[in-house]
Amino acid sequence: MASMRSILTLAVAWMSLLGIASPASAFFEAFSTLSDELKAIEQSSPEGLGNLLEKLDATSTTKFGDVRSTDWFYRYVFSVARWGIASGYKNAAGQPTGIFGPGNTVTVAEILKMALKSAQVDETQCRGTPWFAQGEKHWARAYVLCAQERNMRLIQSAPDLNRPARRAEVLSVIFDAFGDEPPPLFSPFKDTVNHPLESDIAYAAALKMVSGDKDAAGNPLGTFRPNDPIVRAEAAKIIYERLRVEVMGKE
Repeated sequence: MASMRSILTLAVAWMSLLGIASPASAFFEAFSTLSDELKAIEQSSPEGLGNLLEKLDATSTTKFGDVRSTDWFYRYVFSVARWGIASGYKNAAGQPTGIFGPGNTVTVAEILKMALKSAQVDETQCRGTPWFAQGEKHWARAYVLCAQERNMRLIQSAPDLNRPARRAEVLSVIFDAFGDEPPPLFSPFKDTVNHPLESDIAYAAALKMVSGDKDAAGNPLGTFRPNDPIVRAEAAKIIYERLRVEVMGKE
């Protein structure tokens, strides 16, 4: 993955030197900013994190009325929205409503887009024809094509793009987007034993992308609910944590 990204970056540089316009150039510049900001966020002390996010927020055009700075998911939603990985809702005219909907479910189409964007995949470069009819006229057509090129496990089953994405399959989509190969690990959650995506869940837990359910006092319950729908705030956190691994290195 890293070597391929280096090759593409070098290609963009050569195209620039030769005077050839490259639609991907702005794409790579955006993710350079993403890496710098994520490093700053991760390296900030707890006391300075709020000030840093406020500073970034002051220069951001992304504002959500339903995401407060005191919410546990604030840093994750703010970050993935600022980086163009996720966006809020829009009205019929295509204008932002200022609503993110952190408690709303994420569709299969939406997680395909979020995962591929976070993995620095330029959807304008994906070619071909969707394997299933729904993908042909769907707004996520380009992301379906990219998913096909990467042989994403979820897309091979021709899923309903509009249905809620399940918690375990979201992890598989993210790992497939990044080109990860989860090792054959046993999941630490009791409700994921022998699950088809147990290795993905175990790998995500090892990378601290997920931590499982907790009770009101914050104590682990030992469950993950792999087949339950995932909500937008949770998806933002998982995407953020996978990017943290990419930028900061596996810890």
